[in-house]
Amino acid sequence: MKVRDFLYKDFSIKNNSKLRKIKLSICGALLTFSFVIIGYKTISLASLNKVSTKNISSKKNQPSFFVKSNRGSIYDRNGELLATTIKVNSLNINPQEILNKNETIRKLKKIFPELNDESFRKKLNTQKRHLNLLREISPNEQVLLLEEGIEGIKIEPRNKRVYPNNNLVSHILGGTNIDGEGIAGIEKSLNKRLLNGKNVTVSIHKGIQHITEKILSEQIKKFEAEGGAGIVMNAKNGEIYAITSLPDYNANNYNSIFNQNLFNRATKGIYELGSTLKLITAAVAFESDRVNESDVFDVSTPLRVSSRTIRDFHPLNYRLNIPEVIVHSSNIGSAKIAEKFGTSIQLKYLKSLGLMDKLNLEIPELGTPQVRKDGKLLSTMTISYGHGIAITLSHLASATATIVNDGIQVKPTLLISNPNPLNDRIFSSETSKKMKSIMRLVVSSKHGTAKKAQATGYLVGGKTGTAEKISQTGGYSENQNIVAFTAAYPMNNPQFVISIMIDNPKGQKFSNGYRTAGWVAAPVIKKLVTRISPILNIRPQTKLSSDFSKELIKYKIRGKNKGANL
Repeated sequence: MKVRDFLYKDFSIKNNSKLRKIKLSICGALLTFSFVIIGYKTISLASLNKVSTKNISSKKNQPSFFVKSNRGSIYDRNGELLATTIKVNSLNINPQEILNKNETIRKLKKIFPELNDESFRKKLNTQKRHLNLLREISPNEQVLLLEEGIEGIKIEPRNKRVYPNNNLVSHILGGTNIDGEGIAGIEKSLNKRLLNGKNVTVSIHKGIQHITEKILSEQIKKFEAEGGAGIVMNAKNGEIYAITSLPDYNANNYNSIFNQNLFNRATKGIYELGSTLKLITAAVAFESDRVNESDVFDVSTPLRVSSRTIRDFHPLNYRLNIPEVIVHSSNIGSAKIAEKFGTSIQLKYLKSLGLMDKLNLEIPELGTPQVRKDGKLLSTMTISYGHGIAITLSHLASATATIVNDGIQVKPTLLISNPNPLNDRIFSSETSKKMKSIMRLVVSSKHGTAKKAQATGYLVGGKTGTAEKISQTGGYSENQNIVAFTAAYPMNNPQFVISIMIDNPKGQKFSNGYRTAGWVAAPVIKKLVTRISPILNIRPQTKLSSDFSKELIKYKIRGKNKGANL
């Protein structure tokens, strides 16, 4: 071997050894780095799992108002907001973290002077670690709390159900409890749907609701009445555009109200609504084969039945036909009509009209009618003019709509309904035509009891009802009345029904001491029709159209002391 080759070989051996060492160093460094990364990831995952577990545990111990709410909102038929849920801050405290209770009380009273010292101190002396002091605080109060630096204070979010329109349609909306669950009204009946985050659209028209409440409230005040109720309903499909019960309340304060204002007079209260029920008596008479349209009834003398004497408010000295019985609102005539068709037929139609059962309306506050079913002639006669039968105003609106809707039953609803609901026929088209004609005459005839409901340009028809109020001890109170008016318009093709009830109005000087439905309830109809018709796109008729003469019958109505045998 040459010296050169030997030297070259030695050099290569040395270089390979160095290269091997370098490679080993690099591999070691990479391996160490990998272990560091793996360790870091392991620690991070462990920490993350610990944090997650802690969060889950803390959620279990959180108060109920920490639970996220996706409760749906409630809108009127035009998309106007009636009820929704918002986030607010509540003030809570941990008594165990307070160092100086007197100082804490002083600081909090400075911001919240309404806090009661005694109850507040009692709270601070408990062993609890979480107490609510105020369910809602303002942003400004929150800033003041932070500036004071009070120990143990916790400002935490919660859900709050709010009603932007305060008193408007409060009886129908209802309310929710502290956990956000519905406890009354639509909030309760549709609670499941709302809790699932689904919005609800009701049939109420916010504008018409406001007008109805305002006009009814003014009339109640004018006649110093105890309260009242009003309904504006589509005469074709039963959709309720307005429904009010007065006195009402602010829906935002539902849980703090415990008086009669919570009582829904429109759907829960049952009342004897007097002569408004004569509409049903006449419709049954026309439909029945027991009474002929040409029949006349002597109303010249009071009618003695059993222990009761039936009288008319304005006695007439001649025999009346069916239209005249209704227009003059004769109790005697109505009683004699009912006698002809009898108890079984009367109860059959009351049942088919839904006047013996609770309505299937979308709120829980519903009244069950009370009807005398003893089969006695006296009961049949008195029911014919509204005594011995107590129903809700909603029942009356439903029956009125059925009569004017070509005799096809109309069921009230607070939701947007099907365009053409499939309901039963209760009366024939011919009976409905006769009834619409008579209802129009109650308002338009100079002998009618509801002349004050006449709204210029609009064909309003209806029936008044004045009944003695049932006393709490039983029997009737001669000095207290329930007055009602149920109307429809335009009578040649009724689009809407309006039913009004006012509880115990007082006679006034401007009413010559009268407190009857003609004086108290009828004017409300006139004002409502005039105000809401432009909103409903119902135009006034400047003259009677051909449709009017085609759809309505021109019955001749005789006046007082114009007696003649028919």
